[in-house]
Amino acid sequence: MAIQRVEVFRLSQPIATPTGPSGATYRERRCVLVRLRDSDGLDGWGETYARAGVAATIEEIGELLLGRDAADARPLLDELRIATADQLAVSALAIALDDLRARRLGVPVSALYGGRRRDSVRGYASSGGYVEGVDPERSWPGEISAAIHDGFTACKIRIGRFAPSRELPILAKLRHEVGEDVDLMVDANGAYSVPRAREVARCLAELRFRWFEEPLIRHRGGLTYPGYEHLGGLDIAIAAAEGLETRGAFDAFLRDTPVDIVQPDAAVCGGVGELAFVADLAALRGRQCVPHAWGGAVLLAATLQAVSLIPEPSELVGPDSPLLEVDRFDNPMRTRLAPEPFALADGYMSIPDGPGLGITVDEDFVRHATG
Repeated sequence: MAIQRVEVFRLSQPIATPTGPSGATYRERRCVLVRLRDSDGLDGWGETYARAGVAATIEEIGELLLGRDAADARPLLDELRIATADQLAVSALAIALDDLRARRLGVPVSALYGGRRRDSVRGYASSGGYVEGVDPERSWPGEISAAIHDGFTACKIRIGRFAPSRELPILAKLRHEVGEDVDLMVDANGAYSVPRAREVARCLAELRFRWFEEPLIRHRGGLTYPGYEHLGGLDIAIAAAEGLETRGAFDAFLRDTPVDIVQPDAAVCGGVGELAFVADLAALRGRQCVPHAWGGAVLLAATLQAVSLIPEPSELVGPDSPLLEVDRFDNPMRTRLAPEPFALADGYMSIPDGPGLGITVDEDFVRHATG
């Protein structure tokens, strides 16, 4: 059925307590949503990050979809990629196309790509970062305690704003307090130089942290990751690449760096299908894939569908199986955009098996949050 309408929504909501990673403090959460509606009144939703110009680009290239059939997703996406270099805009439309064509068929998005490999995925609590006016000595233990109380068995802490001499003792205390049954990871958001990153990595390895994420700065809007070739030989897994936008960029990154975990984002790299491609590419090179997802309910639902497709990194299902990043930062676009709760049970989140992304978008909230 023909796509008759393309609508773009710029959503923003204030944050009750300003919070952020090593180099920033956020006072609002923003995202861009797109809705495709076909001639039968079926909707497909997509989401991406509110980078400057993204919404306008979606509006412009979205006109290419009018009168076209969502079932022709591959040639449509080829046209969109020719029309713009903005992969965030393409990603939002790719997610919406998948949602729409899967709803048309009455199947989950994962069925469009050959079916899921798992029905649930272990979630990890992803910290919002540094709370304005609160020392990490106080905020970090509270965050971890709350996450464990809510059922998480893996937690990621954002580090790097203060010197390692201050932050590493806090992490050591946390490791002692939570014990070995909880996986701990850190995300530095590009806070360190190569020598400092190696120093911190050695300490984190001694504390038995699971991975060390994005220790080095990204350049050119996240399109290049210089310096990671110098992080080989460490006793902790290095994770990176959430900002890469194309399969070619991921191929070069996997070829040229010793990174252990690659982190494609469906809202950045081209949607669910492209994320699945990157996961297969990583598997061919013996690397794990743990997607990045730090947005609203539509992106979380899309990431769940994508995680269901990722191959196991070994014959043993469990310890190294793909994880789902669950943003714990204040975000009404995640908690209020879709009425269905993304609930944990024994540390795992079920992957929706309803049509499309498996969620229903609250259009009243969309109108409320549209700025």
